[in-house]
Amino acid sequence: MKKIANAGFALGCAIAMISVAGCASTPANSAPTVEAPKRVIGAEGVPMPEWVRNIPVAEDVMYFVGEGREGKNKTVRKNNAVQDAARQIGEWKQSVIASSIKDYVEESGETGNTQALENFELASIAKAKADTSGIRQSLSWVTPEGWYVVLVEYPKEDLKKDFKSSLNEFVRNESAAFAEFKADEAYRALEDNLK
Repeated sequence: MKKIANAGFALGCAIAMISVAGCASTPANSAPTVEAPKRVIGAEGVPMPEWVRNIPVAEDVMYFVGEGREGKNKTVRKNNAVQDAARQIGEWKQSVIASSIKDYVEESGETGNTQALENFELASIAKAKADTSGIRQSLSWVTPEGWYVVLVEYPKEDLKKDFKSSLNEFVRNESAAFAEFKADEAYRALEDNLK
């Protein structure tokens, strides 16, 4: 019996060692394989540009990629793509303004006139989203399916101008000089968020 137990123990150890050795060893020259991105050729014979996958980043400009899938002809799809990018810009503006005002309120501890600040926030967002004058289409590409993809840029300075204009209107409507001071602080908070 003792011989069988020793043989079983030895067999178990041998199997365990083989299992560990099998899992731990890899061929010396094997490297992980990374599949290269598939090269996509658009409907016009142009390869997919890098900006479609990786939106550019710049200090003074925000870039957005819009898609136009609907429409019977190329012009309609292109316009839809620009509108999609403009919608994204509007959402970005809303986010930046709301975040800036929220940060300002939290940091300043301003609790006295929150109704006025909320009205100012809503007015600023509405005005900024409505103003699409700074949008410039940079590049475009047509997918193999015929969808239009555009790269548009929007200068950060234009958002600052929209916000400053809203601040000026807000201050004119408020009679106190304190409101102007608070508006300037909110503008500085916006500038900080754009950095």
